[in-house]
Amino acid sequence: MFSKTALSSKIAILALLILAGFFGNLKFKQWQSQKQIEQEKQKLQSQAEALQKKNDELNLSLSYLNSPDFKERVARQQLNLKKQGEAVYTFGDLPGNAGLDEAEQKNGNAKKWRDYFFGTE
Repeated sequence: MFSKTALSSKIAILALLILAGFFGNLKFKQWQSQKQIEQEKQKLQSQAEALQKKNDELNLSLSYLNSPDFKERVARQQLNLKKQGEAVYTFGDLPGNAGLDEAEQKNGNAKKWRDYFFGTE
């Protein structure tokens, strides 16, 4: 009888050890997957923060593009409009220099100044 109870207790202990190993393995796999999920969560949160920052910047740009200051600047620069009662002065090429390239304009201007001051005609 002693050998039968000893044998059954050894089998019960072995079964309990196998069962504990099985549940330990399950818990370890659960811990690993939870750790991966946590890392993925952190990654997604950082992406969400970056996207929120970009969204805020785009909203700021959009509000500037819809502002009256921007519309006025575009109207002045691209459409050549002006406010009522405002005088606009433009500084363009002189009509006499229209056919000359840049080098000829510089040399011609320098020669005119030299002639004016030193009278070398």
